[in-house]
Amino acid sequence: MLQVTLRQKTGLPDRREEEEGRNEEKQKNKYVGQQSGALERREEKRSPAANPSTFNANSGTRHQEVLAADCFSHLLTDLKKAEAISLAIDSSCDRTDMEQLSVFARFFDGKTFWEELLCLLPLTGRTTGEIIFTELTQFFVKNGLYVGKIVSIVTDGAPSMVGQHKGLVSRLSAANPALLAFHCIIHKSVLCAKLCGKMKETMDTVTRLVNFIRESSSLQHGLFRAMLDEMSAEHKDVLLHNDVRWLSKGREFKMFLIDNDMMGYVFFLCDIMSHLNCLNLQLQGKNHTLRTCTRQLKLSGQRKLHFPRLREHCEKNNMGEDQVMQDFVSSLAKNFYERFECTPKLSSDILLFLRQPFSAKKLWPSIDEAALQMDVLEMGTSDVLKAQHRDVGVNDCWINMVPQARFRNTRAIAMLLLTMFPSTYICESSFSSMNSIKNQDRNRLSNAHLDQCLRIVTTEYRPDIRSIASSQCCHFSH
Repeated sequence: MLQVTLRQKTGLPDRREEEEGRNEEKQKNKYVGQQSGALERREEKRSPAANPSTFNANSGTRHQEVLAADCFSHLLTDLKKAEAISLAIDSSCDRTDMEQLSVFARFFDGKTFWEELLCLLPLTGRTTGEIIFTELTQFFVKNGLYVGKIVSIVTDGAPSMVGQHKGLVSRLSAANPALLAFHCIIHKSVLCAKLCGKMKETMDTVTRLVNFIRESSSLQHGLFRAMLDEMSAEHKDVLLHNDVRWLSKGREFKMFLIDNDMMGYVFFLCDIMSHLNCLNLQLQGKNHTLRTCTRQLKLSGQRKLHFPRLREHCEKNNMGEDQVMQDFVSSLAKNFYERFECTPKLSSDILLFLRQPFSAKKLWPSIDEAALQMDVLEMGTSDVLKAQHRDVGVNDCWINMVPQARFRNTRAIAMLLLTMFPSTYICESSFSSMNSIKNQDRNRLSNAHLDQCLRIVTTEYRPDIRSIASSQCCHFSH
């Protein structure tokens, strides 16, 4: 009581009041700190220099969708104007075992030829010819395209594609009787070199040995490479072989040469597969025409085959000619002749027309023969066209030198032939890009987004960035 009385008389503050004042000051400082921190964070969001990553998680997806849609709209516009369309179709499984049907279109837009991804169709369940035909026709109807414009189609020769009654080609031929269907030239060239007998036994032995060295264990593979390095060998490793259409066996044999009396067949296969590998590489690539690929095949058939490794091996071991090797070379030449020269769809008259159109016969059922002969006679009397035809390339000559109004029938045939795909190489190369896009880290990528990403990777169209940017609405944060 005495202390309370003294505090009241002297006017000194009470302890309880002091503690309450300190608590109020702390709460005030805490509130001011929170407000200033929120203000600083808000300023950082508004300042691009302070926070460069101003995009949210969906910005990249929207950009991808817009760019792919712009390229696809340009493609549809040009396809609707084109007079003829050629298709290259092949299928492969992605990382999630989803069958993806890759369809590429080649067409002439009046100025140049284009090879563009038409669609990437996911096929769930069975991949029969009926299902593929249904998916493809639905895509054409949905996008306002006419199936009758398809003049040729090239496939890998699978039963679902070339089946006589239920295949895709037979169903498309019912809708367009003038349709021409081809088996991929690269696939056919690989089938020509099919091994049998002693050659197949030798090839299988080498393949098993190579794959055993590569696949048995990493330690064994490392020791093998160290041994080759110590021996100063020409090759430092062996190639893992699998039976893929595009993989040549020639390079594998080059790295597996052992000098002994029993390796004659290995040296022979090394040389013959090297020749086939060179032919395979010449047939691959974009913007190849049916004429250029068949010309390469014809030149390879006329070229004499040389066997330098086999000759060196025979001279060193005093070996003579082997009848099995002679029979294989004869069989190889026969297979090439039967698969390419005797094919009525690839007659010499049709292929010769692009290079020598001045003495052409009736080539196309839908072209009037009398009108065609009049065009040919008129072209034969033009010395200017003959000189230009010799000096420039085939594509440039028919696009820029031959006027359409004057030589309508001959130019129509040339455009049809130049539009045709020779192989499914472009589909196979797109599968490599597909596996890179939909890898093990992005295996949940949807089919629609996979189609958009692949279109952006493979297209030759340039998106109109200014038009896209001006059509978008900008939303500023508050």
